[in-house]
Amino acid sequence: MKRLLAATIFAVVSGTAYAESYLFENVRIFNGVDDRLTAGHVLVDNGIISKISSEQIDTADDVVVIDGGNRVLSPGFIDLHVHLTMHVPADQPGDHGTLIGAYSVAAAKFFLDSGFTTIRDAGGTHPDLARAINSGSLYGPRVFPSGAIVSQTAGHGDWRNRSDPHPSHIGAGPYMAGDNSILADGVEKTLIAVRENLKNGATQIKIMGGGGVMSDFDPIHTLQPSPAEIQAAVQAAGDWGTYVLAHAYTSEAIQRLVENGVKCIEHGLLIDDATARLVAKNNVVISTQITIFKALGSMAGLSDNNREKAELVAAGQENLIGLINKYDILTGFSTDFIYGQYHMLPQEFTNRAEYWSPAEVLNQATAQSAKIIRMAGKLNRYGNFGEIREGWVADLLLINGEPLQDLSIFADPGSALALIMKDGEIVKTTL
Repeated sequence: MKRLLAATIFAVVSGTAYAESYLFENVRIFNGVDDRLTAGHVLVDNGIISKISSEQIDTADDVVVIDGGNRVLSPGFIDLHVHLTMHVPADQPGDHGTLIGAYSVAAAKFFLDSGFTTIRDAGGTHPDLARAINSGSLYGPRVFPSGAIVSQTAGHGDWRNRSDPHPSHIGAGPYMAGDNSILADGVEKTLIAVRENLKNGATQIKIMGGGGVMSDFDPIHTLQPSPAEIQAAVQAAGDWGTYVLAHAYTSEAIQRLVENGVKCIEHGLLIDDATARLVAKNNVVISTQITIFKALGSMAGLSDNNREKAELVAAGQENLIGLINKYDILTGFSTDFIYGQYHMLPQEFTNRAEYWSPAEVLNQATAQSAKIIRMAGKLNRYGNFGEIREGWVADLLLINGEPLQDLSIFADPGSALALIMKDGEIVKTTL
């Protein structure tokens, strides 16, 4: 066996350590599901967890042995609501692809260095960027892209200035600046927009289902889009074996979305009890965020209108979380940072700990989120991950400290994470 030593880690190419097999010894395993740790050993072969045992595991001589030093071994974390291409700072307006790409790569690096081995991009990121990261050409977490957000005219994804003419009136294309949103009105154009995203490589589809905070011309109470348009998006996604996620805050918007086949609601902060029951009855996910809505009202660069809408939706956070818990609604772990705010990522752990136990938060960030990712069906080409289970992908974190007791250890990921493994490859280690 080859032992991993601090002084001689092994060959490193572009920051990644390569070997076919690793054996983690002397670790306490958080498997992503159970609220307890189990002492044991974990063998990784060719990117897959091949054996988990409480007894010593005999291996071949070429296996790299990692002494976990009684640290906690966890599945890699997953964020369900990321916008990689929306991190150009608000005070540095500019939509040139070079600038957007540079900030996107910096964001991807931060997520992986913080232990997030998988993200679902909730709209705006072209699948080409996901392909470059997923192939290993760029450093970052595994990306499940939604492609361009599908929005109606005057919806939350219509980011024109008031005086800008509609693209269709001047013979222009339907994409907004940066190609991160596409205007689609009517069934035919909705089908085209969704199918174009799928053709480009989207693994799920994002639509705007109601008014938003950061858009200027759609009040929060507005319903977007029509039932027929929602059904068209759901049908087109379903034909590819995947699903639609939708931005929405109000009960009225959520009811329309759920009744017309949407399987994942993003945010949901103004939901009422009856609508939460409808969500639970239909096995719909509410992927909500804590940190961003605590901070949104004080963000720089917001207009009075934006700030008023931010305060309106943030007021519903406690009620929403109560209803998620009351009806046992699947929620996962998500953040929704934009404008470079991803540096607040570690705060999501401690903010969630105000409402859930550390074990529940870690379950959200691993097994729960992975279950939601798998709603993409056959468009998930990466196998099963999110749990430490034999036969599953080896996305693993070796953690300093006691995460089932104190999530504040993740405030400094560099100190908290002794090792990050993605797809069976060590991408970062301080051992």
